[in-house]
Amino acid sequence: MKVPRFAIALLALGASLYPLASANALSVPQATQLTLPKPNLGLNQGYLPFQSCSSIGNCAVAGIYLTSHGFTAGSLDYEVKGVWQAPLAVTPPAGYSTTKGVTMEGLACPSNGTCVALGQYATSSNQLPFIESEVNGTWHKGVALALPKNAMATSESATPRSITCVSVGNCTVVGTYTTDSVTFATEGFILSEMNGKWRNALELSLPVGINTNPVVTLSQVTCWSPANCAAVGSYVDANNISHAVAVPEIAGVWKRAIPLGLPGNTSAFAGAQFNEIACTTSGSCLAAGTYDTSTGAVQPLVALSIAGAWNRALEVSLPNGAGNPEALIYGFKGVACSSAGNCVLGGQYLDKNGRYQGFLDNVVNGNLQRAHVLALPAGALQAGHNGGVVSVSCPGVGTCVAGAAYLSAAKKYEALVVSETNNVWSPGTKISLPGSAASVGVAGGIYSVQCFTTSTCQVTGSYQSGSSRYDGFSLVTAP
Repeated sequence: MKVPRFAIALLALGASLYPLASANALSVPQATQLTLPKPNLGLNQGYLPFQSCSSIGNCAVAGIYLTSHGFTAGSLDYEVKGVWQAPLAVTPPAGYSTTKGVTMEGLACPSNGTCVALGQYATSSNQLPFIESEVNGTWHKGVALALPKNAMATSESATPRSITCVSVGNCTVVGTYTTDSVTFATEGFILSEMNGKWRNALELSLPVGINTNPVVTLSQVTCWSPANCAAVGSYVDANNISHAVAVPEIAGVWKRAIPLGLPGNTSAFAGAQFNEIACTTSGSCLAAGTYDTSTGAVQPLVALSIAGAWNRALEVSLPNGAGNPEALIYGFKGVACSSAGNCVLGGQYLDKNGRYQGFLDNVVNGNLQRAHVLALPAGALQAGHNGGVVSVSCPGVGTCVAGAAYLSAAKKYEALVVSETNNVWSPGTKISLPGSAASVGVAGGIYSVQCFTTSTCQVTGSYQSGSSRYDGFSLVTAP
């Protein structure tokens, strides 16, 4: 699957306060197939990662499919009042090279009938970011996004990574690009739309002491008001040490990236990065990623902010028997917060027996708990190299829903929906796939969960619909 000083003190890591037990599990109906633009050869490597819903029954889903000639193209499925419309092929800006293909990188729908899809297209000499927008229910041709002035004129390789729209006409995009310096440095860019007008693109301002090529990543961005946002990522300093950073926007001004302090067991070369971030309407956030320990382990990493103030990053204490966990945070929707200091994150790790497991971890009233193993159905072998927790959504404090994948007794990847009530996680429910499909495949699974109430969530992903073909699926949970 899946081809990244504050008011409430974080206490020492301790035993979980929310062990797996019986809770009110959601009803998970059989999934329905999402169609693709015709003609097609199915989803490219099962890639259907982006979903955004403005309200129940008004959602959009973006991914990458293969045309009849085997070229990659962008797909858009969208529903209106619960009815899925005819799928659309993304239309890149003028100068697009069909043979070089398109990738989709994000999607945001701030209101019914209004969405913005983010992607990358190729010309004969450049790879560039673009958006395709839906306005009043009508999708329009893609528009190129401008890069900072020091971007290369030719041989540019710019990759947008994330988009968020806090309201109609107020969106933010982050990504990376190559400068025109002799070092061809990889830098970060930030592009904001305010009241319907896109501002000039900004180069990410980094701390002093950066590497000649800082190899910047800007993984995700989220906003809680039109002029207040936060992005996360990483950069490399002059000593080739990777730092995990938070980047705040305050009252419309993007500040210098903040490298956060790391746990005491961090390796000298750190390898620290933040892949995901989630924030509440009050501006409190949780960032999640990984770092390298002094023993060579790859460990999950989190940092919590309250009202914009970030504290030192903390190690996520994985379940007993983790060994060298080689932890992975997928970088899609694996972090969610219901209120300040109440969040969930999920991912994957390797246990001491060499089996891949999923994990879920809560921050409860500002306190980071010990993570626990994703509970799998009877007979399941393990989460698998391409399994674990990919997406979470938290409609209420202590009430969350997670989407995951695992290896069944038949050694086939299956999709799983797991719910939490009052900080107690219930056993998961396997998704029944469209038609007679037996597996989500190694490249499929649940990519996105978005909840509207404590029991109603829109779930989307992809599954193996043929020996070498993937298609998308969707379902809505119920009490």
